[in-house]
Amino acid sequence: MQSNAAMSHVILLEVLALRFLVSLLLVISFENAVTLSIFLDPYADTSTPLRETMRDRHRGVTINVQLLDFQSSFMIEKFRNFEALTGATVQEVYSTQATWYDDVSDDIKNNNQGFIDVYASFGNWIPQFADMGGLMDLSDDILNAVGLDWFDIMPAVRMGSATYKGKVFAVPLDGDVIYMVYRKDLVEDVGLPTPVSWDDVKTILEYYRDKDINGDGIPDFGNCFSTAENDIADKIFWAIASSFLQTRGTSQGTFFDPITMDPASSTPEFQDVLHVYRHLVNHSPFIVNQTGVTWEETRTMFNQGRCVLFYNFPGPIKSIISIQKENGMSGVLNLAPLPGKKCQQTDYCPYASPEDGVNHAPFLAGGGMVYAMNSRSSVEKQQAGLDFALYLSDPGVSFWDVAHPESFLDPLRLRHTSSLANNATREAMAFLEFGWESRQLKMLKQTTEFSFLNGNYVLDLRNLGASAYQQRGTIPHLLRWCKGAIDAQETANEITKSWNAITRQYGLVEQRSFYRNVLGLPEYIDSRKEGNLAKLQNIIIGVTIPFGVIALFLSCIVAKQRRTIKFQTREVNNAPKTGTIALIFTDIEGSTVLWEMDKRAMQKALEIHHNVIRNCIEKYQAYEVKTVGDAFMIAVDSADKAVLLANDIQWNLLNEEWPLELAAMPPSCVEYFRLIPKSKEPPKPMFKGLRVRIGIHIGEHSSHDMESAGGQIQVTHDSVTKGYDYYGSAVNAAARIEDIGFGGQTVISQAVHEALSVGVKDSCVLDCIGEVELRGVQEKLTLYTCLPKQLRGRRFQGIYRRKQSIDHVFDVVKSERVSYKDVDVMTLTPVELQEGMKQLQETILSLETKLSSSVEKFE
Repeated sequence: MQSNAAMSHVILLEVLALRFLVSLLLVISFENAVTLSIFLDPYADTSTPLRETMRDRHRGVTINVQLLDFQSSFMIEKFRNFEALTGATVQEVYSTQATWYDDVSDDIKNNNQGFIDVYASFGNWIPQFADMGGLMDLSDDILNAVGLDWFDIMPAVRMGSATYKGKVFAVPLDGDVIYMVYRKDLVEDVGLPTPVSWDDVKTILEYYRDKDINGDGIPDFGNCFSTAENDIADKIFWAIASSFLQTRGTSQGTFFDPITMDPASSTPEFQDVLHVYRHLVNHSPFIVNQTGVTWEETRTMFNQGRCVLFYNFPGPIKSIISIQKENGMSGVLNLAPLPGKKCQQTDYCPYASPEDGVNHAPFLAGGGMVYAMNSRSSVEKQQAGLDFALYLSDPGVSFWDVAHPESFLDPLRLRHTSSLANNATREAMAFLEFGWESRQLKMLKQTTEFSFLNGNYVLDLRNLGASAYQQRGTIPHLLRWCKGAIDAQETANEITKSWNAITRQYGLVEQRSFYRNVLGLPEYIDSRKEGNLAKLQNIIIGVTIPFGVIALFLSCIVAKQRRTIKFQTREVNNAPKTGTIALIFTDIEGSTVLWEMDKRAMQKALEIHHNVIRNCIEKYQAYEVKTVGDAFMIAVDSADKAVLLANDIQWNLLNEEWPLELAAMPPSCVEYFRLIPKSKEPPKPMFKGLRVRIGIHIGEHSSHDMESAGGQIQVTHDSVTKGYDYYGSAVNAAARIEDIGFGGQTVISQAVHEALSVGVKDSCVLDCIGEVELRGVQEKLTLYTCLPKQLRGRRFQGIYRRKQSIDHVFDVVKSERVSYKDVDVMTLTPVELQEGMKQLQETILSLETKLSSSVEKFE
């Protein structure tokens, strides 16, 4: 066994050595091209906050960075510029598209340190390499990187390319999706429909059947796209299929049934996909020789004027548009999302456009390109490698790389895209300098935002064997179908058979777990299997074990079940039934908006929220009365316990590890405040994650008979749920107190304040709000804000919220108007920033009016 292991190790080293020699040969072969293709980045010497953090930081450190052959001429200059800035030495390790995946995989499998420090990877490979233990967890470094603005990168790219199991393993350099560019002079200008749906495309293709488009006497093609094996034919096919197979949002997935792991090819919708695909192929260059055509060949044909429609990644499309003038296509090229499925009345398409009923499912093919760090490289190499990746993603200057037609880089930053709306911005001017037209910049902005901010975008397959599924398990069968060798059902059956074989190779259970994890679905539990196992156990027990042992065994099971589902039921023994009862109501601020922005992130966040509150309930032996949506009603037998419980909830929520997506959303973003306003101490995080408002009131239990005499709380037992519920004026008051609070704020009544012990009061920051009129409460109540002293720096929009009686809209009751002249910029909340800007704009407008009036009088 040892000799075999040693032999395997030697062979692996030999493979790595051979690949290194190949890299050297590639360097030599690319040398002339690199020498002739220096791009002279005009922003190479520009200082940015991010670049200043790495200036002269890595002198004496050498890193091996994986470099893809098609990017070599552009990236070499980036290497040299990074060396000049940081003092590091960057050595290129070349890979071809054919060896790319294996070069990373083999380097990770090497039990020693490995040869490559910085891996270039497709985003959909990251889960596999992370599970192999080969990638460094970058989460903390990313969040602490000065000037990176991580959340400026579009969520679909951050989460779909760089993140796995809640951790960041890579820096996105290029987000990929399949776009369409087409000739409007051959479509709308001749009365044909804009290609929004595949039905529209069919109409266009039929119109140009066997027609000579460019006047060279040879019939041309309605559309051009890759159909070649070992090219990008698989990405194009699944991009076409996506709008038929995924209609219910990203978590539905496109490739498998997440429960049975039956391939999509076994569904009725796949038959529609096959017919649409063959129609497209029959109007493409494939029909000339019945052989696959590469994406580079189809790009050449489009540039020669032989195609009406062209489908590809953003990189090749940018290269087409940048030379449109030279090709005589000025003013005629339009950029658009890939067409979608026209939904029928019987289809369930919640993401379909309400105007035309077309379901789009933008396919994030390959997950784009990312840079990841070798987990076994030295700390110095890891930091230098990470800085190089951040250098390429720098929000201040990377827009030039995005516009360059040969870079194949685009980290998909929101600022880069939004800036295209104004031709005077640096971002827009860079595209214009590379040959784009101003009208096309608006198309690029709209198409990019539509694709990457779409609730129905499709994550590419990230399972083990993804390439095998999509390439050899799909494309050969499709080509036979397009040639007429097999019919549609046979094609679907062959693809299903191939995919099932690959799934068995890697293990159905493992592949299902992997697939569900990527989609953000909970772990699958096979109830049938567990049920059968339970039946078998009962039979064995019934035959072999005496009745007394069975009873003991079942008792243990019951006890275990009670413990397992403790958070799913209410511990009635802790329910206060007599005497003083403190009632706590909680609710999440902005939860509706958060659900609309990112359902998967909120599912994870809500689980964290519930666990935090229920752990606090258990700690103080309180009673969970009920939950309504994401709101809790809690009862406890003293004011001290109620306030301590609320303080723990606020503090523990702040210190939880929330999904990264929440930090990009205003209702849950991180906010820093100084504990003492205007002090010199650095600000500390006072808000992070879900913000929960809490209201607390206290009352005395009374029987039904005493209610008319002024009793405050009635306690009833529900014979169905076996739990207790609470009614009465004090309960209503507690709910209304919670209603006026801000997220992250606890509001208590004077009755609670007076019942607190000295020790609990000393642990809190208590501020009197004053008398407040609450809706549905007969008398005004004196209220206080209450927070643990660790959160004394937390500030809110005002003192409390007041709901208008007519339209249920909240006003903010403020203590005083904040002057923009006295703002501590380091501690501005988004709302305060907006308020300050509004005041500033009002002041400027007032001055302009006065100035205009003065000028008129002078004239």
